[in-house]
Amino acid sequence: MKLASRGTLAAVAVGGLLVIGTVGSASAAQSASPLPPEGNQAPGARQCAAELAAARDSGVGNLRKLGDCEIDRRLVTITELQGRVAAAGGLTDADRAALQSQLAADTSGLTTLRAQVDGETDVTTLRADLKTIVTDFRVYVLMVPKTAEVITADTELAAVTRLGTVESRLQARIAADSAAGKDIAQAQSDLDELQAKVLGVSPLVQGIPASVLPLTPAQYNAGTARPILASSRTSLRTGRGLLAGARADAAACRAALVALG
Repeated sequence: MKLASRGTLAAVAVGGLLVIGTVGSASAAQSASPLPPEGNQAPGARQCAAELAAARDSGVGNLRKLGDCEIDRRLVTITELQGRVAAAGGLTDADRAALQSQLAADTSGLTTLRAQVDGETDVTTLRADLKTIVTDFRVYVLMVPKTAEVITADTELAAVTRLGTVESRLQARIAADSAAGKDIAQAQSDLDELQAKVLGVSPLVQGIPASVLPLTPAQYNAGTARPILASSRTSLRTGRGLLAGARADAAACRAALVALG
């Protein structure tokens, strides 16, 4: 998944492991799946397909291998997110630092958990360890969209600032043409449209980083984080549409001014 420079919110995916319940028979152990349905949709889930199939026997060795695979692919995803956070030009310093801190904490926690899984010999405890790969971190359903939304929100707000500069320049040009007796009605109309759209963006997105950054895996598990992420995503899409329209209005205003000579 790649976070584009303008904060595209595509490719937000899900993933995780399911704790295996107490096994009452060999046949029950073989039929139990160590992954829930959503895990098969997560980025890189197929990387662990062989480990998943083998772990259906609930053997300690195969469960360890599955745990290692699931942890390792999450660590790869976190490393990719760290790169995107570092490269995101629109991020504020505070939001960048917050994301970097959370990603570093997940890396440390998963690395510690991997060592725990590798040293585990009790099947019941190992099953519990596997569950925490998902429930204690929520990399795919929480950290991935959280990172995307914070980057997008800050990027859109940075665009608002840039368009404010464009507005000022166009308004000065319109004022000069008006003083020269030129018909600036169309140019002013285009600029008014631009200003209205830009003014609509900030109320939509300025609170998003503060609302999504504190979200925790426990809140996701409790069902309270997902609606916040979904609402923020909707607001960001609306904001992106307004910004696209504002850029089009700026181009139309320039064209109208050029036509005035």
